[in-house]
Amino acid sequence: MKVWFERHPRTRLVTLTFYYLSIVVALIVIYGRGDFSTPAFVYQNF
Repeated sequence: MKVWFERHPRTRLVTLTFYYLSIVVALIVIYGRGDFSTPAFVYQNF
């Protein structure tokens, strides 16, 4: 697989760009609602 990506550098660039954009979109979907509160299990009255 690595050899194939070395022969097609543009495909590698497009794949990595799509990968990082999907991470950014996922973070926007998760935190885009403005709810930045931590889950209840993080702070358990220590």
